[in-house]
Amino acid sequence: MSAAVNKKSIRTSVILPEDAHARIQALADANNVSAAWIIRTAVLRFLEEYGDQHELPLRLPKVKKAGGT
Repeated sequence: MSAAVNKKSIRTSVILPEDAHARIQALADANNVSAAWIIRTAVLRFLEEYGDQHELPLRLPKVKKAGGT
């Protein structure tokens, strides 16, 4: 992740559920870092793990219709 520090950064925004925002802010406060640092770190770790996959393991399995094959 340290390589990302030297690269140009782009500002973006996300909409989070209120409870997720509160939990992130509490973690940030407890660890003396910003909420942005926690979110940035989480996104970079996600990309390290899944960035080269074409399909993410986030989809629900397809449900067969009743009476179908």
